[in-house]
Amino acid sequence: MGMKLLFKCLPTGDLPYESNELATKLIVKLFENIPFLANLPNMSMSENLVYRTLENIPGIKIDGKKVVFKESSHLKPKFVAMDAAFNNPNIENLEPYKMDTVFLHKYFQILDRIKPQETVVNLLGPFTISQMLSKDDKQMLADKYYRKFIIQAVCLKALWIIHHIKAVSPDTMPVIMLEEPLLNRVGDVKREHEEVTREVIVNLLAKVVFKIKEYQSAVGIQCFEKCDWKIPIEAGVDIISFDAYTNPNNLNIIPERVNNFLIGGGRINWAIVPVINEATVKALTLDYAYKRFTTAVDNLITAGVSERLAYNRATVSIQGDVNKLPLIFAEKAIIIANQLSKKIPVFRAAPKPDSNQ
Repeated sequence: MGMKLLFKCLPTGDLPYESNELATKLIVKLFENIPFLANLPNMSMSENLVYRTLENIPGIKIDGKKVVFKESSHLKPKFVAMDAAFNNPNIENLEPYKMDTVFLHKYFQILDRIKPQETVVNLLGPFTISQMLSKDDKQMLADKYYRKFIIQAVCLKALWIIHHIKAVSPDTMPVIMLEEPLLNRVGDVKREHEEVTREVIVNLLAKVVFKIKEYQSAVGIQCFEKCDWKIPIEAGVDIISFDAYTNPNNLNIIPERVNNFLIGGGRINWAIVPVINEATVKALTLDYAYKRFTTAVDNLITAGVSERLAYNRATVSIQGDVNKLPLIFAEKAIIIANQLSKKIPVFRAAPKPDSNQ
C-alpha cells in the first residue's frame, strides 16, 4: 500500500471506436498521464475482458463472452508449466499466456512515446472468473486445486503485460484493474456452498493482489454492482472503483474501514459520470456531475471519513462502457469525466504547530 498514484481520472469501459487511430487520439488527448489498454468491441468480436484474460489459458474454451472449462488428461503438464511460470515469471515462461488484443501495438507505441508515470490495464478478476466457470456443477472455489488454477490464470496474464510495459517504459507503474462484476454474488455463494467462506474469497483476491504488487504494480478492484467493499479492502488492493452514480452510498456503512484504507494510501474511484443511455448523457453538464460528486463524497465524510483524505485520495470516471452510445455522446461523457477530475477539491495538510512557541 502507499504507492503514489497521481492521476485523477481513471480510464474505464469499452471505447466506441472502429479504428485504432481514433482511440489513440482520445487517449493521448485526455489520458496522457494515465494511458490505458483500450477495449474496442466495435472492431472485433473478441474485444472483451473474458477473451483478454482467459485466452491462451489451458483448459479454457471461449465462445464470445461464454467461457467453459474442459478437463482432460493433456492438461496435467500444462498446469505444471503454469506453476513454473507463476513461480518464475520471466518473459520466456510467460509468453505462452500472452495477450492478444487489437489495440496492443498502438498501446505500446503510446507508452514508448509518452513514458507516463502510470498506465491502466483492465482484466477480469478471479472471483468473477470462478463464477463463470463450472466444474461438474460444483463451485470451483470449493476446490483448492481449481482456486490455484484461477489465481495463476489471472496473475500470468497480468505479469505478461507488466513485463511488456516495463520493457517499453521502465519507470511507468502499471495499474492492474481487476473487474469483478459478480462480486455482488458473494453472499449467495456463501449461502449455497458453506465451504466457500468469506475467508476463502478474501484469500483468493489477496493472493492475486499480492503477486501483482510484488512486480512494482498497483492493483484495483472495480465493481459497479452493490457489494461488500470490506472484502477487496481486506485483500490489500490500492484502489476501489464503484458506481457512485447508481450506488452513491455504498461505502457509507463502513466509514472506519474506508478511513483506514485511505490512511494506508488507498484510493477510491468514484464512477460518477452517468452513461446509462443517450438521453442521460445528452442532458449531462459538468456542473451537474460536480454536484453529484461532491454530494456523494460529503455524505461519506458525514458518515465519518476524513474530509482531506476523502477528496485528496479520490479519482473519478464514467460509470461503464460507452461503445453502444453514439460517438458524440460517448466522447462527451469521457470529456466531462476528465473535466470533473480537474475540479476535485484539494485539501492541504494542516500546518504542524511551531514547537518554539
